[in-house]
Amino acid sequence: MNQQQHKLLLVLRKISIFKGLELEHIQRLLRVGTSEIYGVGDSIYLTGEPSLEMMVLLQGRLVVTNQGGDVLGEILPGTSTGEMGVFTGQPRSANISAAERSVAVVLKKAALDSVLASNLTMHVRFMQNMVTLLSDRLNAANKQNDKLLRQIEDLQEELEDAKGQVDESPSKPAARGDLADEHDEFPEEDYDD
Repeated sequence: MNQQQHKLLLVLRKISIFKGLELEHIQRLLRVGTSEIYGVGDSIYLTGEPSLEMMVLLQGRLVVTNQGGDVLGEILPGTSTGEMGVFTGQPRSANISAAERSVAVVLKKAALDSVLASNLTMHVRFMQNMVTLLSDRLNAANKQNDKLLRQIEDLQEELEDAKGQVDESPSKPAARGDLADEHDEFPEEDYDD
């Protein structure tokens, strides 16, 4: 291993998915992975596609969108994506595309399963990292849901307050004599033929 590869392994070791793994374990994972480069706008994953691989973003920025194109978040260097589907067998739950030129290590499910099965220590550590990662994401999603719920409740209160103000001062219906009709301006007696 040359000095550049060793530096890369030390950097990768700090990434949450590789945290606590021995350099040898990371090296084994990288050997079964491929380096991929994505240009701006490249579509990487689409909602509903089979989850046959995961990736770790090393450089660049990816954007996460729903089927309607609404931005759900972004993936920054040092972050993995696609792992949930790889381990659950569920199809992709969002679209992922490159927001800028990006470089990632892609790990195919079959190769990842094979490497993890070959070393129990590596497998356990990798899965612990996965649980931590997914728990962090769940906590972040819960916080976002709480924030959105509070916004909805605030909007409902504002709507109820506005409705209450309208109900408290209803406009008085006009009496029949108060209504002008088209003939009031021009009384009939003024039309002498």
